[in-house]
Amino acid sequence: MTHRSFFLSIISLVLLPGILLASPSRDRADAFFEDAVALNKQRQFQDAVISFVQAVKLVPGDHKYHRGLHMTYQAMRRVRQGTNFYQNLVRKHPENAVVHYWLGRFYLSGRLLEDAAKSFEESVRLDPKDEHPVISLGHVYNRLDQHQEALEAFLQADKMVPGVAVIKVGLGNAYFNLKAFDKARKEYEAAVAEDPSFTEAQYNLGVIYERSKDYDKAYDQWSLLIEADPNNSAAREHLAQLYYRGGFYLDALREYSTLSLVKVDTARIFLGLGEAQIMLASELNDEKDRDLLKLRAIESFERTLEIDPKNEMAIQYLERLKTLESEKLLSKKK
Repeated sequence: MTHRSFFLSIISLVLLPGILLASPSRDRADAFFEDAVALNKQRQFQDAVISFVQAVKLVPGDHKYHRGLHMTYQAMRRVRQGTNFYQNLVRKHPENAVVHYWLGRFYLSGRLLEDAAKSFEESVRLDPKDEHPVISLGHVYNRLDQHQEALEAFLQADKMVPGVAVIKVGLGNAYFNLKAFDKARKEYEAAVAEDPSFTEAQYNLGVIYERSKDYDKAYDQWSLLIEADPNNSAAREHLAQLYYRGGFYLDALREYSTLSLVKVDTARIFLGLGEAQIMLASELNDEKDRDLLKLRAIESFERTLEIDPKNEMAIQYLERLKTLESEKLLSKKK
C-alpha cells in the first residue's frame, strides 16, 4: 500500500462515522415527515405536529420540515404556540439560519412585523445565499412602509433567483409604493404573464393603466378581476368609473347598482349611481323614463346624504333636481 492510499484510507475511516450518523438522522426525519403528512390528510393535526417537531429536531436545517410544521400550526390556528416553539428552537440553534427564518415566518403570521424583520435579517446574516429570508424581508419592509429597503431586498432576491413571479410582484409593489409606476408596470406585467393568480399585481396594474390613460387595458384588467371574483367590489367600482368617464352611462348604472347592494354605507357609490342615472336620463327621448330616472337619482343623492350629510356634490345635485321638478310642476299648472 502506497503512502497516498494509506492516507486516503485513514481519512475515509475518520469521515465514515459522520456519514453513517447523518444518513440515519435524515432517514428518520423523512419518516416522521411522511407520517405527519399522512396525519394531516386525516386532519389529525395535533399528532402531525408531534411528528413534524421530531423531523425538525433531527434535521433543523431543512426548510421542508419547517414548512410542514408551520402549515399545521396555521391549520390549527395556534400560531402563538408555534412561535413559542421556535423561540426555544432558536435558543438551541442560534447559528442556524433556517430556524431564524421560520421564527420570522411565525412572527409574520402573528402580525409581529418588526420581530419578523429582525428574524429575517438574522437569517440573511447567517446565510446570505438563501433567497427565502431575502424575499420575506422584502414583503415585511413593504408592509412596514420601508419601501426603499423593500426594493433593495427584492432586487437582491431577483439576482439570486431571476424570473420568479413572486419576486416580480414584490418589485412591482416596491416600485408602486415609491410611485415609480413605469417600472412597477414592467414588473407586474412580467409577473402576471407567468402567474395570473396574483390579484394584487393585477389590481395595481389596473390603477397604473388608468393613471397613464390606457383605458382599454384598464378596462380589460378590471373585467378580468371581476370575472375571476364577482365580489371584487374595488375592481367593479373602477369599472363603473371607467364606463361613466367613457359616456357608457347604462353600463355605469348597472355596475353602481350592483355595488349599492353590497356597499350599502358607502356615500361615493350612491353619488356615482345618482350621477349615472342623471346622465342616462339626459339621453332618453321618453319623458316618463326620464322622469323615473330623475326620481331614482333623487333617492340616490338622498341616500348619499344619509351616509355623508356634508357631501357638497349630493347637496348641489338635489337642489338642482328639486328646482327642475318645481319648475316643471309650475309649467304644468299654467
